[in-house]
Amino acid sequence: MRLFKIFILVIAVVSATACGNFNSSVGGTSDGTDTGSGTAGSGAGIERLSLDEYAGLSNVQKYQTANKISATLYKGVAVKDFFNLDNGLTDPTLANEENFIAATMTALSGYLANSAAYFSAVDAKYIFDESDYSGFWTQQYPLAVLFEFPISKDRFEIWMAYTLANTILFSPAVERESVDYIDIQHVLYRLVKLIGNGKTISEVVYEHLVSQENWRRFRSPEDNTREMMEIFLARFIDDEVPMAAIACGNWYLADDRRGYQLVIGFDENDAPQNILDTAVTTCYDFYRAVSEHPSLLPRVISILVNVFFAGHSDDEKAGLVNAIIDTAPVTFNDLFTTIIFSREYLLNAERPKSFEEAFFNTARRIDWYAKNSFFRDLNRRLDRTTHETLSDLRQAPITYKLRRQTDVPLDSLSFAFYHKAVRERLLIDRKTDDFNEADGGWQADFIDVNLDGDDFIHYVFLSVISRKAADTELSALNAIFDGLGYGSPARGKTTSSGGALYHGSDGTLDDKMGKAVVIMDYISRLSEFYYFNTIN
Repeated sequence: MRLFKIFILVIAVVSATACGNFNSSVGGTSDGTDTGSGTAGSGAGIERLSLDEYAGLSNVQKYQTANKISATLYKGVAVKDFFNLDNGLTDPTLANEENFIAATMTALSGYLANSAAYFSAVDAKYIFDESDYSGFWTQQYPLAVLFEFPISKDRFEIWMAYTLANTILFSPAVERESVDYIDIQHVLYRLVKLIGNGKTISEVVYEHLVSQENWRRFRSPEDNTREMMEIFLARFIDDEVPMAAIACGNWYLADDRRGYQLVIGFDENDAPQNILDTAVTTCYDFYRAVSEHPSLLPRVISILVNVFFAGHSDDEKAGLVNAIIDTAPVTFNDLFTTIIFSREYLLNAERPKSFEEAFFNTARRIDWYAKNSFFRDLNRRLDRTTHETLSDLRQAPITYKLRRQTDVPLDSLSFAFYHKAVRERLLIDRKTDDFNEADGGWQADFIDVNLDGDDFIHYVFLSVISRKAADTELSALNAIFDGLGYGSPARGKTTSSGGALYHGSDGTLDDKMGKAVVIMDYISRLSEFYYFNTIN
């Protein structure tokens, strides 16, 4: 209740700073940097952000760019690792002159020497649902792996597979009664394996089309062939569907008594059907024609452009699709790398962040510890957990028949769960028992920095939303801190840098811990926490 009253006051004091459209950032910062929303560059290409362009950014903009690419990959870069805190944060200086974007690209090109050790660490640290919960672990485990693995080629391939499995292209669609949760594992493994082996986009698509998992989503020859042409080629020609169904007439899905198994009969069609601009006889011919059709690449690219450039206009998206086609990507690695390392994405893209992008990025920046049941609780049915789940947010992974929504759901109920999850399980949740694996939250090391006053406020702001606090925010927050009695002699333990840290003997919050909680509770209410914004 006390924090609630505090934040009624905070929001009132800084409302002139933080108001605006939902997807707008807070305005100019104290150092004059404009962090407001901008419009994406009209007609922009897909050129890679150059070394010179990155070097020309301000140090704060470099940090924003570093965390934009990191958040996209579900990782984060801490302030203390990026800036030299000995010089304070009034005019931040870099810890080193390394080009972070180039270093990330290099890291994504090399496999880990000990990837098995990371899998073992995930198995040892976390609790997942087993078969008695219908295989929910297949949703829970990939997120734990993405959280724990360092940036590497191994992890990049898993991230690409996870991203693709949440699109209309490869979604296992576990909401369907004919789909088993183990199908998630099959789809993800196949994608990771094929991408890792350097298979072309066409080859990856073909292997998915002929799979039982694909047929469990679309269960009859008529339904499956129609959906394959519409989903993978954006081809809506009704007259072709009956002919495609003839080609696939000997393929069918068994009923529930037989476990929805894909059955391929001996009565294969032998009469050529003129569809997909060619002659198709068998179902294998049909899938090959889909995977090799000239419309496949533009369609796949458009699906990913809609994901990563959700805030762009339709005309801008169309221009980006054409620009990416001109780069002639062959593999999904080519395609994803072209998109996420482009100057258009890193500097101009603005869109809502998915839960993974917002939560995982911030968690790594504030030294947050995931309790052993976190990923299990995040992906459970409503009747099996008291925590907010990704289903509550309508961001359940690898679940929906036709995809996870391209635009992050921001209706009142979905966003209420989104805000509650990041506020209570991330921003104001502190780990208080170092020896309890079931206790999560951000740890004392986060605020163990030799920064005080406005510099400490800037530190927390940069750590959570990649910008310094605005002058109005500094004034309002400092007034609240004064009212709470922060600044009095420290009670209880101190950090190695001498700042007050833990609860005092009378139960009140000491300076840095209390200030950090207040600041992050305020930030949880800012729209920019939930958005990627342009970097001007």
